[in-house]
Amino acid sequence: MQQNDLMKSLVGAFLYLAPQEGLYPTYISNITLMRVDHSTQPVAVLQEPSIVLVIQGVKRGYIGKETFQFQQGQCLLISIAIPFDCDTWVENEPMLAIAIKFESQMMADLATKMNKEQQLSIDELEKRDIKLSCGLNIIEMNSVISEVALRLLHLLRSKQDTAILGEQIKRELIYRVLQAGSRDLIENLSAMISRNSVIYTICEIIQRDYYHNLTVQELAKQAGMSVSLFHQAFKKVTNYSPLQYIKITRLHKARDLILNNQMGVAEAAYQVGYVSASQFSREFKRLFGVPPKSSMN
Repeated sequence: MQQNDLMKSLVGAFLYLAPQEGLYPTYISNITLMRVDHSTQPVAVLQEPSIVLVIQGVKRGYIGKETFQFQQGQCLLISIAIPFDCDTWVENEPMLAIAIKFESQMMADLATKMNKEQQLSIDELEKRDIKLSCGLNIIEMNSVISEVALRLLHLLRSKQDTAILGEQIKRELIYRVLQAGSRDLIENLSAMISRNSVIYTICEIIQRDYYHNLTVQELAKQAGMSVSLFHQAFKKVTNYSPLQYIKITRLHKARDLILNNQMGVAEAAYQVGYVSASQFSREFKRLFGVPPKSSMN
């Protein structure tokens, strides 16, 4: 089947599973379907390591002064949990995307094995990916990726099928996305994860223990670095200082508690490690543009 026909089939299979706007968790862990029917303003997000396949529509991201766009037939590879602003552009048809979260270690294992086994071939010249900052890459979907994605969407119709085959097809889809990238992408990803594995580990610690009283000194000690060297290495990988990263992580976690757990503002602030509710409210509004109480509506 040609790529254009595959994309049409993907849209149809997706709409069957997502008949209206919203986020659709699936029977496969860490795979979510996203449907957006209207254009959105930029909103701050904390995107965990993941691959986002855009089946239809356009999404845009903003990191500092950098703007990037990924659209139908493209995948965004996010190799480290990183905060950025994101919006959606909808013209006539809804934006449809498959989001697959993964553990950095699984990505490292795949990239390392592929880097070891991969041989340069003629069709390597046809592979294209766009390198963005801070562990972000845009990869073009090919017919192989589309066929696996289509099998995934069909599989999601059956709870029994996904229980037996779900993890296998998830790994295959991640592998095919990596395979569609250039040799440089695999080499760089493998080297980056290996070289910066300590920083990746620290980021995972922050994501897990954000509600504790984390200090730069303690994190630097866990990384086996001086405070100044740790600060430089951390910012090089994430584009944020350690304290900025901790603060943004806490604010995103608090927003999730308010939105999804109907938790009060003061309690959410306390749960993520804030001592002062007023400070929490100020920093929340600075990041998201609205006070935390507005998120409860």
